[in-house]
Amino acid sequence: MKKKEKTNWFLRSIMLLFILYLSLSIAMETGYYESKLNEKTILTEESIQQFEKDVREGKNVDINDYVVEKNRDFSNGATKAGVFISSLVEDVMSEGINKMVDILKKLFT
Repeated sequence: MKKKEKTNWFLRSIMLLFILYLSLSIAMETGYYESKLNEKTILTEESIQQFEKDVREGKNVDINDYVVEKNRDFSNGATKAGVFISSLVEDVMSEGINKMVDILKKLFT
């Protein structure tokens, strides 16, 4: 009967980080990030040209017609729970540090 080997979590996490590094490197080398920035720039240039054309034609212009905003809300239950837990930790740490400073003030004054 073979003994079941223990899972080496350290090596698995190193492998995961390496794969993540490789994928990000490939994305940067293939120009994915630059193409997304270029796409935003083209949209902005087109908006500027449309704005100038409308001003020349004497149309009533509103800045909101030319600004393209892509604010997407990616929050879900996990992110809301993470924010809640981090705010709790922040509160506890802030109170603990403030109490520690008060104790140190009393000791050295």
